[in-house]
Amino acid sequence: MQNEFVFTYPAEYRWIVERGIAGFEPFTQLQPWYFTQEDQSFWATEQWQSGGNRKLFVFARRQDNDDLACFSVTEDGKIDGVLVIQGWVDNGFTVLKEFRGFWDWFKFVIDDIADWISPD
Repeated sequence: MQNEFVFTYPAEYRWIVERGIAGFEPFTQLQPWYFTQEDQSFWATEQWQSGGNRKLFVFARRQDNDDLACFSVTEDGKIDGVLVIQGWVDNGFTVLKEFRGFWDWFKFVIDDIADWISPD
């Protein structure tokens, strides 16, 4: 998978997609999270100018709020982490969590699923 911008989706992301582990709509496999369709993905740092010098590309969303998962993309097109941001706030967006890589973010999603199923 390659987007029309400046990077290639990482192998881990492609592996999850190819095996149907993640859905691209709310209420699918990773509820409350879902991957965004390419036409719903965007550069958060172009939409909102509060991101400093990093480029953040939205690839997933939490269905019950404005939390977005973004690849942090370097100037040379390499992915150097995943951030969870809250979009559509007064200053554009707020960084909620940072992860070293996709699998660290995915473990967080699994914990979110567990909390979603058993909120106690």
